[in-house]
Amino acid sequence: METIEKNDVKQMKADIKKMVEEQRFYTDQRKTVNRKGEYKMDPSEAQWKHRSNRQKLRLMYAAYGIARGKSFEITESNHTIPPHPLEQWNESINSIVNRYKIQVPVEVQE
Repeated sequence: METIEKNDVKQMKADIKKMVEEQRFYTDQRKTVNRKGEYKMDPSEAQWKHRSNRQKLRLMYAAYGIARGKSFEITESNHTIPPHPLEQWNESINSIVNRYKIQVPVEVQE
């Protein structure tokens, strides 16, 4: 039995959903008047974490698109000028894609 290497898109999608929930939490915590009325962290710390998480989330979305066979232009369609802004993060995106590689067993047909 042989194995092939695939991207674990389901796990990547689950991690993106978890990061989106964190992003919503940070957005709520950085407001001066919290919707729920209680703070769990300092608003300045929440703003810093929101900003950091936003960049990580952008790279995760790009890695998800690459794993599904999409280009940067399709993943982020709001940039039309040829050198796409995500190309400067290409190394980070490729490391994220490589983190989600799995080995899948495949039967050989003769």
